[in-house]
Amino acid sequence: MTSRSKLNIAILSLIASGAVSANSQLLPIEVEADAPSANSQSTEVLLESSGNTESGAILRQFSGVEAQRMGGHGLDVLIRGQGQSAVTVLIDGGKIEGGCPNRMDPPTSYSEISSFDSITVIKGVQSLQYGVGGTGGTVLLEREKPTFDAAKAYQGKVHAATNSNGLTQDIGTDVAAGGDQGYVRLQAAYKDAQSYKDGNGDTVRSSYQTTQGHIDLGWTPSEDHHLKLSHEIANTADALFQGAGMDAPKSDGSMTRLRYQGQNFTGPVNAVDLQVYRSEVAHVMDNFSLRPSGAMRSEVPSDVTTQGGKLKLTSQFSATQLDYGFMLQAVEKQATLFNRVNNQSQFLMWPNTSTEQNSLFVEANTALSASQNVIYGLRVDSVSAEAKEANKAPDNNMGNREPVNLYAAAYSGYSGNTKITETNWNGLVRYQQQLNNTLDWFGGLSLTTRTADETERFMARADWTGNPDLKPEKHLQLDLGLNHTSQNLNWSANAYFDRVSDYILRDLAKNQASANARPVGMAPNTNTSGINNIYVNIDAQIYGAEFDMDYRLNQAWLLSGQLAYTQGKNTTDNRRLSNIAPLNAQFSAQYVQSNWYAAARANLATQQTQVNSAYGEPETAAWQTLDVYGGYQINKTFMLQAGVDNLTDKAYFNHVNRTDPTTGHVFKVMEPGRNIWARVEAKF
Repeated sequence: MTSRSKLNIAILSLIASGAVSANSQLLPIEVEADAPSANSQSTEVLLESSGNTESGAILRQFSGVEAQRMGGHGLDVLIRGQGQSAVTVLIDGGKIEGGCPNRMDPPTSYSEISSFDSITVIKGVQSLQYGVGGTGGTVLLEREKPTFDAAKAYQGKVHAATNSNGLTQDIGTDVAAGGDQGYVRLQAAYKDAQSYKDGNGDTVRSSYQTTQGHIDLGWTPSEDHHLKLSHEIANTADALFQGAGMDAPKSDGSMTRLRYQGQNFTGPVNAVDLQVYRSEVAHVMDNFSLRPSGAMRSEVPSDVTTQGGKLKLTSQFSATQLDYGFMLQAVEKQATLFNRVNNQSQFLMWPNTSTEQNSLFVEANTALSASQNVIYGLRVDSVSAEAKEANKAPDNNMGNREPVNLYAAAYSGYSGNTKITETNWNGLVRYQQQLNNTLDWFGGLSLTTRTADETERFMARADWTGNPDLKPEKHLQLDLGLNHTSQNLNWSANAYFDRVSDYILRDLAKNQASANARPVGMAPNTNTSGINNIYVNIDAQIYGAEFDMDYRLNQAWLLSGQLAYTQGKNTTDNRRLSNIAPLNAQFSAQYVQSNWYAAARANLATQQTQVNSAYGEPETAAWQTLDVYGGYQINKTFMLQAGVDNLTDKAYFNHVNRTDPTTGHVFKVMEPGRNIWARVEAKF
């Protein structure tokens, strides 16, 4: 038995541990005087209203956030029309990169949403301290330091859930023990999901099993010092994907993190935050082990290692707080397509790639007055990317399949480079003003860059080819917002405009093969079918607005709503960007009593006609669904929650779905139909 298997069994064994004693004293449900922030929510608040606890599906509850679906697991998050490395995901401060070039396993797929205490979605660029990328936004999945009562040196919770349409088992536990000097926290979860049915009653291939767990060891010698060592595993087995030509029998991820936080130092440095992490992913996808196989049994094993660190120092100078330091990140990826009939390698899809991005940053927050402050800063990124096996041939080298030859065949102006260096500058200025006791506004201007990821730069298939000569995207973003906060009414309105130079566009070869082809573009006579996927730099515009509101009628009734609107245009070719969601909204009403609550939520999206038809993207019909849910605090220990998602059994799909880069086929994967769910949680 491997050490990883032993660790998984040890973590899972926690689920069965711990007796929970009932207490007849009822615990009233907490009702906040002010509604929670639209950008940050406790995990419990997000989980109480949905039977689908997949991380990407939960993040859809935030305005301006969408997720691409290929199956039941691994929904890939987009923020304000941008996805992949344009969205930074930090899992308790660390990063993990997926092992699938087609993103069956985005970073959020290696997270168990119930294991986090809070979830924050930062839309656009509000700080330069979260590292490279993130031009669309940042997702922070965070676990807090546990606190203990003087008379009780432990705390914990266990949960069990199920639903009628896919998820058969969802069990987990989270326990902690400790005191003033330190703590240990152990958490584990297991899910077994079958393929769900859509609103037409048709089965969507979407089953999977996940095993996840983590351990935190914390040392807290005083309130000013916190040292935490953590290790986490997140494994997915036998994941089916309706929206892909392959399934994933294996996606195993692990992450180790070490973090020290110190504050209230005397001298020029007032606080220190030091983080280091390392994550590993082993992923396998194929077209035969979980579905009927064709003539060619294709398999792609891949391995990814991500490691990095961050040192942030904080100094206070009169009315200015200064944060400064450095960030390191290195990603290594390798993926090979095999024909398992003869065990010959066909393509070196990620030809042993490495990308290092090291950054220096300084960011200041200056209080101009009691009601005004300005945030401003700079970050410089040193980027080094290399395909170490770009000159290596696969076993089947028919047609000169060395990656460098594939790049040269796809791009008429290919430079021949397989090692790239860049120096990218980023800047931010953000002004915030409190107008009165209830109203404030902000205005932000940022210039940030996103370098090409390993797939965009080095993918090496004849029908799907990266471009080593891609320039980094340069985003000039303007963000404006107005917020109102009072005892009964909270609302926020935001508008943004993003002008992107050298936007990295995935396109069909035929759209670039013309007499007016760019210097780095598709050669007119390279491809006869024209459906090959390539990457080029173009100019683009992305703009939109969001509105969130919570209105408390009285102590019992809370009304909430949110709207999001996004437009994206390829200004070089005068056509639309792909995967831009139409106007969408959520409206809910919640009724709360001392030990129970009930709620209803309407979800809707308008028709999307603004599509990239040249890429084969179809229009999407409007849709509306209704969810109902509620909860009952049985006693001080037990909480029961239940509901029905998609009450009317609507048959629909979201506009932001996936295109298979090897066939050009657009998969519009249907969302789940009616889903009856229940969840019980016990705290002790």
